[in-house]
Amino acid sequence: MKRNLKMGLAGLTLMMGGSEIQGANWLMLQGTQPETVAPMGVKVPYRSKKPKVWGFIQANYKQDLGDVLIAPDGKTKTPFSLLNPDLSGQKGFDLFRARLALRGMADSENKVNYFFMTEFANNGVNNLAGHKEVATYFTDASVTLKHIPYAKIRAGMFKYPGSEEGLQAVFVSPYVEFTTMTGQQLLERFATHVGDAQQGAAAGGASTVHYTTTEVDKPVGAFRDTGVQIFDAIPIKEAWTLTYAYMYGNGQGISYSSSNRQETHYGYLALEETYGGRGYFTECMKFYVWGQKGKRHLLSTDDTGSHLIDANRKRYGVGMTYYKHGIRFEAEYMKAKGMIFTGAKDVDPDPLKTNWQFQFAVGDENEADGGYVNLQYEVLPKKVEVFGRYDYLNRLTNDKKGERQFKTTTLGCSYRFRGPTRLDFNYMFRDAKAPGNAKAQKVLDKMGDRIALQLTAAF
Repeated sequence: MKRNLKMGLAGLTLMMGGSEIQGANWLMLQGTQPETVAPMGVKVPYRSKKPKVWGFIQANYKQDLGDVLIAPDGKTKTPFSLLNPDLSGQKGFDLFRARLALRGMADSENKVNYFFMTEFANNGVNNLAGHKEVATYFTDASVTLKHIPYAKIRAGMFKYPGSEEGLQAVFVSPYVEFTTMTGQQLLERFATHVGDAQQGAAAGGASTVHYTTTEVDKPVGAFRDTGVQIFDAIPIKEAWTLTYAYMYGNGQGISYSSSNRQETHYGYLALEETYGGRGYFTECMKFYVWGQKGKRHLLSTDDTGSHLIDANRKRYGVGMTYYKHGIRFEAEYMKAKGMIFTGAKDVDPDPLKTNWQFQFAVGDENEADGGYVNLQYEVLPKKVEVFGRYDYLNRLTNDKKGERQFKTTTLGCSYRFRGPTRLDFNYMFRDAKAPGNAKAQKVLDKMGDRIALQLTAAF
């Protein structure tokens, strides 16, 4: 059954002329300025060097319907029943994103473009698992040079080429939460110092060796890195375009670091047919493939001293998107190898407090895979939309007792006031299994559904 589901989803992404949650070419939209554009985004027959200031706010209310389990040792065992980013409660209001950006062209010939963006809200950038000391405010700071035909060069800190869900502009999606595969295995949490290796009962009965962070001092990666990228969109036939990108990054996410000891390579290739429109409402069909490969260095300390662990981290995927006549369809299959994130762990024995650290399985033998299928329909064009998405994650498929299977079906609707300014409602049906571990299953049975209502206001 599981094998058939994987094959069916992978085949769907490759063969269907389906649709997408976003029809836009995100690499070009985020990395370059159009040849002729006015500050408000309306195309005109002349170039304007006046910077464009823009931004958005996302405020939401969430309620988790699962149960919280506190073990006899006082540690909370159910982080999946608590709300991100701080994992401290099951319901409440949150200013989840508040971003302000500046972009434009630095010269009258439009050969040099720039992009800067800040983050001021309560999310994994500024408050990861309740560790507010990770706060950082710049998420993007880059310059693009357009002097070489079909080989634009972008340098700085920006979104790396990769999965559509991570690459797209987050404020245009009607989904309040990422898919499980993306949220766990693509949205990177960084570890520098880890404790003793844990195996057997200490790691949920798994044979895979797990390491737990001893401190959380870096923000979530936010699908970004610092480095240099070469990319472009090349017309090949009528409305068809070939988009490519290669990026060499430090592998440090959005934390400030000049070290490339965790060097990471990112690759992306997409074939796209455009029918019309622009931005989020670009009507098109796109097929894409992407991959990333890098090393992560962990310092493990035990009774015998400190040891440096080199972990390989590989991620890759294939997908397709489509949007036309008010119908959006998206499907993507993703694979993870090497360093696998296995969740948050409470290390504080006080039942009234939590100190969330992160667990990783770092061996080359570790694997995980996942994907999603999304369908959206505009009941009233660009005004009222209904949608549904199914996503899954199979984590540590190489370890019978360590394997975890997550499935989520999200149903919802949106009312769009104007452009991306809208109100989104999501209901998430969530389920998790530990097929080879009855003890772990008793904990996973505490998982419940989740409700979310989010207002996005953009300018």
